[in-house]
Amino acid sequence: MLYYYSAMKKFITALLMLLALWSPASAAPKKIVSLTPVGTEILFALGQGGKIAGVTTYCDWPPEAKKKPRAGDYFNGTNLERLLAGGVDLVVVSDLQDSLILRLKQTGIKYAVVKQSTIEDVLASIKSIGMLCGEEKKADTLVRSIQKDLDTIRKKTAKYPKPSVVICVSRELSEPRIRSFYAAGHETFYSELLEIAGGRNIVKSRATNYRRISYEGLLSLNPDRIIDIVGDKSVYHSDIKKVDLDKIFDKNNLKRQWASLAGLKAAADGNIHIFSGTLYLRPGPRMAQIALSFAKALHPKAFK
Repeated sequence: MLYYYSAMKKFITALLMLLALWSPASAAPKKIVSLTPVGTEILFALGQGGKIAGVTTYCDWPPEAKKKPRAGDYFNGTNLERLLAGGVDLVVVSDLQDSLILRLKQTGIKYAVVKQSTIEDVLASIKSIGMLCGEEKKADTLVRSIQKDLDTIRKKTAKYPKPSVVICVSRELSEPRIRSFYAAGHETFYSELLEIAGGRNIVKSRATNYRRISYEGLLSLNPDRIIDIVGDKSVYHSDIKKVDLDKIFDKNNLKRQWASLAGLKAAADGNIHIFSGTLYLRPGPRMAQIALSFAKALHPKAFK
C-alpha cells in the first residue's frame, strides 16, 4: 500500500511538472480548417479568423468567412491528404460527420468535434475549441454572454402562458401542399430554445430526435403555433430540378401551404411563423438570436 501511494505521488508530481512546462500559446494551432459552419462561427467569435486557412461552401458567417478559401464540402467531404500536406494543424468538424472523423483518425490530423445536439453541447464545444486555441478566457466570456442573453429572454417570457408548438426543420418547399415534414423533438437545441422563448414543444423524441410527421400526425397534435424553419435560398436543395426560388421562399406562399391543411388550428388562427436564413440552421454563438426571434413571435408584448 505504501508503495502504491509513493508511486502515485511521483506520478502526480511528474504530471504537474509537465503541465507547468506546457504553454497553451505555443501549443495553439497556427493553420486551421473548419469543415462545419458552426465551427467557423465559433473560431471567428474566439478571434481565430486570421488562422483559418479553409472553410466549406456553406460557411457564410461572419461575412469574412465567405472570403476564405474553400477547403471542402460539408456533405461530399474533402481531400485530407492535401490538408496534411498544406501544414494544417487543426481541423474542426461536426459530430454529424462520422465518416470524416474516422478518416481524420486514420490520417493523424489533429481535430476538434463540434457537438450541437443541445445548448450544453454547443457551449461545451466553444470551451473545448477555446482551450485548443489557447483562448480559454475568450471562450468563457463568450459562453457567459450567451447564457446571460438566454436568461434574459427566459425571464421576459416567464409570466406568459406557453403555447403548444411544432417546429418544422425540413420539408419540400416546392410542393403546393405539405404532405409530411421533419420536426424537432424534445432532445434538441431547437426544443430548448423554444422553452426559453416561452413555448412548449409537443413533438416527443422517439427513435430519433427529428421525427417525420405526416399531415394526419400534425392534425392529431394540432398545435397552437407552428414554427417553420426554411433555411436560405443559397443552401436550398430540391428533388425538383427547375424551381423558382423567389416564389418558393416568399413568406406568403409558405404560409399558404400550411393554411391549405384543413382543420389545422395554428393556420386558422394565423399563427404560422416563418423563419428564413442560415442563422436558424446554426446552433452556435448566435443561439440567443434564434431564441429571441422565437420569443418575439410567440410573445410580442414581452418585447415592446
